[in-house]
Amino acid sequence: MESGTVVWIVEKGNSRWKIGVFKDGKIVDITHLDPGEDLSLGHLPPGQVDGVLLTGSGDWNTGIAEMLRTRSKGGVTEIKHGDPHPLETEVEDPGSLGTDRVANAFAVQSGVIQGLEQSNVWMIVDIGTCVTTDVVCDGLHLGGSISPGLSMRINAMRDGTAALSGVEKEVWAKLAPFKGETIGKTTQDAMIKGAADGISAEIIGRWRILNEQVGDEEAVGVILTGGDSALLELGRVMPKFADSNLTLKGYYAIFSHIQLSSNI
Repeated sequence: MESGTVVWIVEKGNSRWKIGVFKDGKIVDITHLDPGEDLSLGHLPPGQVDGVLLTGSGDWNTGIAEMLRTRSKGGVTEIKHGDPHPLETEVEDPGSLGTDRVANAFAVQSGVIQGLEQSNVWMIVDIGTCVTTDVVCDGLHLGGSISPGLSMRINAMRDGTAALSGVEKEVWAKLAPFKGETIGKTTQDAMIKGAADGISAEIIGRWRILNEQVGDEEAVGVILTGGDSALLELGRVMPKFADSNLTLKGYYAIFSHIQLSSNI
């Protein structure tokens, strides 16, 4: 892309919208809408932009794309679940992958983030509504896993039992960081240990198994991302780093790939 190019990545997640502003390939601004809030012109950054990618795991109507076209000199590219994508993967049905998982893995596969030289095998962990893991080995996406997220686990215990009451996020989030410990002294604490610390233990366990599978001489790296990733502590996992903007960076890499392919 030309110098001075400004691109918006407009992502519709399961519960809220996010707008990432990229200038010359670098993310310079992010806007988060409140959960359930609809995207409108008032939420958009000022000025005209060179291109827009409208994407995400959520749904949107045609009016959203039309609104964004009024602000984009290069039009609007849309990528929804099931659309073709450039990720090289071994999964049986590439179209079944969620767009966020595609973006996370493509960010690693395309090398757009720093620190990847530490390992040839990366486990990408996205902690949001669900906890997804994706493994990229020597630049190839092998597949991954999906399990319930923190709020979903807590709410499932409340909804599926008669004796357990709910625990609000404002309560359990104050007990972070969660390190994979297992002993709670009260019923509420036991629920939090099972849900929140259980996710940390799950990630650590998957990391250990992957290390066994790839061999002792090659450590598996872990990349944490997603809205609830800051609540976890994986002290025994190395190498690791967190990148809260990994998904947006992956979407930008996909957008750049599409633009380059269309110009060939």
